[in-house]
Amino acid sequence: MNNGRFSMRDTSLVAHLVGRLDAMNAEDVEQEVKSALKGHRCQSLILDLQDLSYVSSAGLRVFLRLAKQTSSLSIENACSAVYEVLEMTGFSEIFSVRKAFRHVSIDGCDVIGRGAKAAVYRLDPETIVKVVFDSSEETLADIERERGLARTAFVAGIPTAISYDVVRVDDKYGAVYELLNANTLAQLVASGSWSVEQAGNALGDIMAQMHETHVSMGSMPSARDLQLDELDALDGRIDEALYQRIHALVAGLSDDDLLIHGDYHAGNVMVQDGEPLLIDMDTLAHGNPVLELGPAYNAYVGFGEIDHAICEQFMGFPYDTSLALWEIMLRRYAERRGLDVEDVFHKAELMGRMRQVRRIVAHGDEDSAHGKLVMERCLGRLAILCEEIDDLAL
Repeated sequence: MNNGRFSMRDTSLVAHLVGRLDAMNAEDVEQEVKSALKGHRCQSLILDLQDLSYVSSAGLRVFLRLAKQTSSLSIENACSAVYEVLEMTGFSEIFSVRKAFRHVSIDGCDVIGRGAKAAVYRLDPETIVKVVFDSSEETLADIERERGLARTAFVAGIPTAISYDVVRVDDKYGAVYELLNANTLAQLVASGSWSVEQAGNALGDIMAQMHETHVSMGSMPSARDLQLDELDALDGRIDEALYQRIHALVAGLSDDDLLIHGDYHAGNVMVQDGEPLLIDMDTLAHGNPVLELGPAYNAYVGFGEIDHAICEQFMGFPYDTSLALWEIMLRRYAERRGLDVEDVFHKAELMGRMRQVRRIVAHGDEDSAHGKLVMERCLGRLAILCEEIDDLAL
């Protein structure tokens, strides 16, 4: 097989094809792969084309015949020339076909943002790469899903950065964006390039724009259903009456078709030539706008409430600045949407406190000193807020 080789991946046989696959060697390659399938007693075949530079129509017919010998056949690491042939001939619609990934290095690159799942690095003045920490194969599907969600938001009119390439960074995957000399809004506030008032108003405007944007409900998950699933972790772990009240408030929300970002804060907004652009679109969902406010409350207020240093580590600026930014953003948002300001603040706090409690429980942190303080403070406020709020909808 032109010095090709075979290996096993879980229960699948991986055939590494090398050089060219054409009329001269197609029959030999086919017989060798068939023999390997029988020898390894495999029903699933992966064709690794990393080192295959050319495939002819005779080679394509080999792929079709091999597919009949297996329960599933997939193709990966196709170079650009081979990938174009597979796409043009419709093979990418018959089989799972994955293009070879360009490798990039982040050695010496500045970190311009970091979250729980990924970090963002500046590769050069024109491009950034978002590198996902999890190196499993499922990560690739998550990246492609996020790219699809970002395109959906962009088409709907939301200012969004669109990834133009997926790359390998060591053993991890990353998505590349063209953002010329862009910085996060958090960085601009921390450096003093943008005032807190300017940034807060911009954040309020974008959030209002999102919550006025209608999307296809089949294109992304329901934020209400996701929230109800998370609430299951609190059943039996907090006061039953309080749990039932919180659950009823969330369940009572209508399943709206309005766009929800799901992780909205100044670190997930890039600014290029004065224009704010949303990034980190993997949490996009649809629902009532109040479902946006819990994560946002915690980013600006909740997580740093007891230990202010957490805010500075996450946002890059002091907790007092974060509180000021939150107030300006929410007032601007309420003004844009014609909502009662105090009502928005109270509902945001309820959603945020609820998520903090769920986070402590999910992480098994209830017995730590910090966890106890958070639980005590949040449960006390939740009891009061649940008495004051009859309906969560905004």
